[in-house]
Amino acid sequence: MNNRRSILGMTAVAGALVSMAALVGACSGSDSNLGTEGGGGGAAGNGTAGNGNIFPDGGGLDATPDAVFEGCVAVSEKAKNTFQPADIIFAVDNSPSMRDEIEWTRANLNGFSQKIADQGLDPRIVMISCLPGDCDGHPNNYGICVAPPLGKAGGCPEGGPYDDNNPPAYLHIDLRMPSQKALQRFVETHDQWAPVLRTTAVTHFVVISDDGSEWTAQQFKDALASMSPAVKDYHFHGIFSFLGKEAACAIGASEPCCKYAAPDGEGVDYKQLVADTGGVGADLCAQDFTPVFNQFATSVIESAALSCEWVIPPPPNGETLDPNRVNVAFIDAQSSSTLIGRVNGVGECGSVENGWYYDNPTQPTKVLVCPDTCAWIQGKPGAQMDIQFGCATQLAQPK
Repeated sequence: MNNRRSILGMTAVAGALVSMAALVGACSGSDSNLGTEGGGGGAAGNGTAGNGNIFPDGGGLDATPDAVFEGCVAVSEKAKNTFQPADIIFAVDNSPSMRDEIEWTRANLNGFSQKIADQGLDPRIVMISCLPGDCDGHPNNYGICVAPPLGKAGGCPEGGPYDDNNPPAYLHIDLRMPSQKALQRFVETHDQWAPVLRTTAVTHFVVISDDGSEWTAQQFKDALASMSPAVKDYHFHGIFSFLGKEAACAIGASEPCCKYAAPDGEGVDYKQLVADTGGVGADLCAQDFTPVFNQFATSVIESAALSCEWVIPPPPNGETLDPNRVNVAFIDAQSSSTLIGRVNGVGECGSVENGWYYDNPTQPTKVLVCPDTCAWIQGKPGAQMDIQFGCATQLAQPK
């Protein structure tokens, strides 16, 4: 998966701008029905020639930022790039030895979520762990209840009853998470958390436990791949024991870790999943969760690719948006421009080399690009889009 660092060169996370061209008076005339524009309907269109075509096999059209279409010249407006949202699923061990770790997790979740949101991403968090109290018939276990704004207002009163569920931003699956069963719990609860996940989001799994895993890393991967739809692209993170109890105590680990770590608690399979998916792993023995949650948040932010949709800004005063007079060009880091032709919807994307479409053809609020086009754009450092309003729409070139 292309990460945000490669796309933007880690410039200000939400500050990258998309140049959007507005309708000018000379080009405000009405055209024929949507889907018939483009100088004879061909994807070759009438963009001026250039040498910035990044698409293979002639999949895009060359143009200049101030594109000229049959004598029609566009004028620029600006709108922000947006980035993929983040869906983050936690499994937190409820065993008696996890009292402190549960409290540290609870204390850091709001800051973690806010740090991600502050960078222009939309996080959704799922918590698989029991609430305080009976904990599925195990009152000696420790539950977790998260305060607002992430959790529901009034959901964690002193002494209970507890209900912090606040979907879709925060979904709490009130289910005991035993030691060694975090990977199974992710899979067993799939039907409960899948409805709040988004197809456009980057998925993250986070386990917090002082024990190892019954399942191997490969069992977990296979189980996710067998789901419908399959979960294949994700990042795995965790706070777990890097060493078992005997090894931890032998090297003088902190007293709480030495006291509570399970004898065979090394998170071997968690380590493997972190390494395989480019995640963040932290040693439970460090005992300070705040910097770890900051690392989690940074990883979530950097893994978010450019979201391949752009909100259409209001036209200049006195002008009216004509959906038949919109063109979209990709601008690379060298300021080379490649015009992309339009299709009538995502269903036509498979028949063209590259294309874009509206969220609503008659009353559009966003411009979106086809999946293959999106992949190309996400792979180009410094990606920007020039969305040109006011000149006859150029159609996508068929394969």
